[in-house]
Amino acid sequence: MNPQTFDEYWLGYLAGHSKPSTRFIHYLGLFFAPIAGVAASFLVVWWAFLVIIPIFYLAALFTHPLLEHNSNKPFADRPLWSAIALLRMLALDLTGGLGRHLRRVNEAARQA
Repeated sequence: MNPQTFDEYWLGYLAGHSKPSTRFIHYLGLFFAPIAGVAASFLVVWWAFLVIIPIFYLAALFTHPLLEHNSNKPFADRPLWSAIALLRMLALDLTGGLGRHLRRVNEAARQA
């Protein structure tokens, strides 16, 4: 995967996160866990974020080999695009617009 544009990257990113369970764990691990970790640090004990964030990050990381049977390495090469893609994926999933993009991924896979 060597995308030249964000749209090419986006389609590859979605292909690598095609299962709803993978996306859900990523949302928890990469978006909501840091928020919960910081909140728990203020409300429960100061070091809570040191436990919560790594556990959920590792869960998100392991979804690639365990659920998707792929590697997260192609996504790690472009960390800014990866962060933008995660937030875009979450927003589209919450608003019901992700299905259209997943259909594009499936169409591209059939044409390849």
